[in-house]
Amino acid sequence: MVATVREHRIGDVRWTVVSGPREAAFRALGAYAAADIRTVLAGLPSWPVTARARRSPLLFRAIESASQVEHPEAYAELTALAAGAEVPFDDLLLANLRGDLGAGDGTGCTDLAWAPSLLGHNEDGAPVFDGIGRLLTLLIDGEPGVCVWWYPGFVPANSFTVTTNGLVWGIDSVNVVTPSPSAGRHFVARTAQRAPSLAAAVSVLRAHASAGGFAYTMGQVGSPGVTVVEKAGHETAVSVVDSGFSWHTNHFRRLSPSLDSPSEESLARAEVCAHLAPSAPDAKWLVSALTSSVYRDASDGDELMTLSTLVTDLASGMVTLVPRGGEPLCALAADLASGNVDAVR
Repeated sequence: MVATVREHRIGDVRWTVVSGPREAAFRALGAYAAADIRTVLAGLPSWPVTARARRSPLLFRAIESASQVEHPEAYAELTALAAGAEVPFDDLLLANLRGDLGAGDGTGCTDLAWAPSLLGHNEDGAPVFDGIGRLLTLLIDGEPGVCVWWYPGFVPANSFTVTTNGLVWGIDSVNVVTPSPSAGRHFVARTAQRAPSLAAAVSVLRAHASAGGFAYTMGQVGSPGVTVVEKAGHETAVSVVDSGFSWHTNHFRRLSPSLDSPSEESLARAEVCAHLAPSAPDAKWLVSALTSSVYRDASDGDELMTLSTLVTDLASGMVTLVPRGGEPLCALAADLASGNVDAVR
């Protein structure tokens, strides 16, 4: 079965487009990005999740088992990615369970929204990903096209998502104090990407328990309104914002505060967000706020940096992407999700 990997550069944005049958496509992606994946895994021994896995091997294997049973497609993708990159599967799995084995991992990302039609997301990650992170479009046979900001070696579902079904969302990582022996959160999010509609995606998140915590700020191109979903274990909180300003950082705002352990850095960003006072913002305002007020530089004790910023106008379907240190790129969400490079050019 043939799969293709095509590399493009649109302005300052690196863009990889992968197409074909699932396992062949992810094996090809692993082989293509093998050097970057090894760069990421070189730091794995020092990651907090590694020590946690050693202390709680039964929890680690329980989460793996739940991921494989409940999300077999995503689990097969990670298996093929490891095979293509020729790296140990357990190492890649461990990296992908960062945030699923307990509190203490660095948490990142900020979401700002102005309902009914604007979604904005800062993708915050470790400095090791600066320069090797990129746009990734997946065109898996028989499934909707998906575009994400990809961390090499990761299930492509832990950042922002744009699909050919018009789904758009950003994800904020949340430290869960007592993880559930449920599927890894990346696997849950990857399954939700295949949903045909926003309502169906929310149903997926309600129906599937997650070991760690994610907060999703979601919308659908052509449909007004913003939906925020907080997920941890079997707990789900869903709120719909029909109008006005909404924000989220790396702690729960609707689920019980006993579930998570927010960092001082996240609380400080939340305070900034709470005092933003837009009167009638547009996409430019969201881009400006995300690239200034809550922008991160991995300095002054902060371990993470803002790798990219994405703002989507749900009414027009227009996406503005700002890579770290680069110029903005504007494209239709449908073109990014379908890998239509000629249209983006």
